[in-house]
Amino acid sequence: MESESQKNCEYILPIKKRRCKMLVKRGNRFCGEHSIHDPSNTERMICPNDGKHTILKSELELHLKRCNSRIIEAEYIKIDANSIRGETKSTDKIDRRATEEEICEVVHKIWDCYETDVKYRLIVENKNNELVDKKLAENTQLCSEKRKHLVQISSILGHLESSGCLPSSSSSCMFELGAGKGQLAYWISKAAPNGNYILMDRSGSRNKFDTAAKRENPNLSMSRYRCAIEHMDLSKIDELKNSNEILAVCKHFCGSATDAGIRSLRNSGLKFNAALLIPCCHHKSRFAEYGGHEFLEKWEMNDEASFAALRYVASFATNGSVNIDTSGGWKSLHPPVELGRRAKAILEVGRAIWLESVGFETKIIEYVPPEVSPENLLILAIKA
Repeated sequence: MESESQKNCEYILPIKKRRCKMLVKRGNRFCGEHSIHDPSNTERMICPNDGKHTILKSELELHLKRCNSRIIEAEYIKIDANSIRGETKSTDKIDRRATEEEICEVVHKIWDCYETDVKYRLIVENKNNELVDKKLAENTQLCSEKRKHLVQISSILGHLESSGCLPSSSSSCMFELGAGKGQLAYWISKAAPNGNYILMDRSGSRNKFDTAAKRENPNLSMSRYRCAIEHMDLSKIDELKNSNEILAVCKHFCGSATDAGIRSLRNSGLKFNAALLIPCCHHKSRFAEYGGHEFLEKWEMNDEASFAALRYVASFATNGSVNIDTSGGWKSLHPPVELGRRAKAILEVGRAIWLESVGFETKIIEYVPPEVSPENLLILAIKA
């Protein structure tokens, strides 16, 4: 029996179907974030910018100025410029979950689609970069997570170098979507210090690699813009407009953000000569926003029910569900983890075909082994 001083929050998380693990103050039923569900609550409210978090009513004005979900006013921001249905501010952002019957209907299509149209397009090619490998060799004390990120960056840089896509002159530019702390841009700029670098991320970030990059190379041209890719009008970014060659990159860009990113390249009217895209979190993809409908149509999976099943099955490639009960239902038809990997590959082939329809030549590459990252598929698109 839990003691009064260590009582957990009583709120049941809707998706995980379990109680919140945060501790609560003596005499309270809910933690600070979930106290809005307490009938006696008078202090907290749902954030007007994003229904996923709550704030103190007394701090509303201050919070709205710094909230990561706020949309700032700027010339390069055009609401829903690269979205089909646009952003939502509540839990309906991700489409509904598939039923058992819908999953069973799609499982065989996933298996056959992969065998017929997908596996022959996949290339296993792990590359490396000397600069990053030197960093790894000199810092053997790095934790496993940091080493895995650097191994991925090493292979990414290797693929950019071998394809001749690095921004090597002052007239070329690299645009990173969902830059986060900017570690990928940091290493690319070390390999190609004469190019221009534009970083985009929807949220603010502390301890950014931008600072280290500029400190190590004061002449480096690197700028950061705060905006969700769904709302970013790239034609308004001067550094991009003034470039003769533009490389777009993203590493682990979640769900439908990848689709909005591809759409932003198409909508910009700018000279994107190459793109290196590493999508992730396929379970967060939305049917309306996904761009690979042409390929799904061929395999009769281009409807919301089939897409919900495809998205759900894809999650089994990354959620660690190896020792699960496979004695009944759709899990008994084929190994769930292998099905998940195949579902992810199908979604990437759809995106690659979409890129080909707007003038790119594409490759889908397994750029690191699954043990480094299960999100290990890279789309390399070069303008034909």
